[in-house]
Amino acid sequence: MCIAAPAQIIEINDSDKIAVVDFGGVRQQVKLDLVEDVEEGRYVLVHSGYAIEVMTDEAAKESLEAWDELLKVLDDEDQQNL
Repeated sequence: MCIAAPAQIIEINDSDKIAVVDFGGVRQQVKLDLVEDVEEGRYVLVHSGYAIEVMTDEAAKESLEAWDELLKVLDDEDQQNL
């Protein structure tokens, strides 16, 4: 199974086709070789260090809400197991 996570583009280095993205406070460099028409502020799906899809604002919002819900459930389970 593969998991791609949404991240917001903070900075783009066009010469290297690399962007700095933000995963809810965690920043990472990702390669932009697989996507076109990216710009700062947009969201992309990231898998294995590559942006694999440019997301619409609506899709990004829905995906981020789903990730937040999943993380809350996992955190609740961890608290119950203490």
